[in-house]
Amino acid sequence: MPPSVSPSTPSRPCCNIYDHDKLSGLSIAMAYVPWQEWRSLYEVEKGFRCGTIFAELNLPFCWKGGSPR
Repeated sequence: MPPSVSPSTPSRPCCNIYDHDKLSGLSIAMAYVPWQEWRSLYEVEKGFRCGTIFAELNLPFCWKGGSPR
C-alpha cells in the first residue's frame, strides 16, 4: 500500500463517516439475555399469526421515545 494511503484515511476527507457518527466514542454495551424455556408453546398457525411460538413473549408493543419509521 502506498505510504500516502492507509485503511484509516479516507480517499476524500468529505466522506469520512466517523465525522458524522453520533455513536462513535461510546462504550460497547453488555447485554444480559436469559435462556428461553420451552413452555406454553403456541400451535404452528397461532405462532405464525403472533410472530412467536412462545406465549410468554407475545406482549403488546408500545412506542417509547423516537418515532416509527
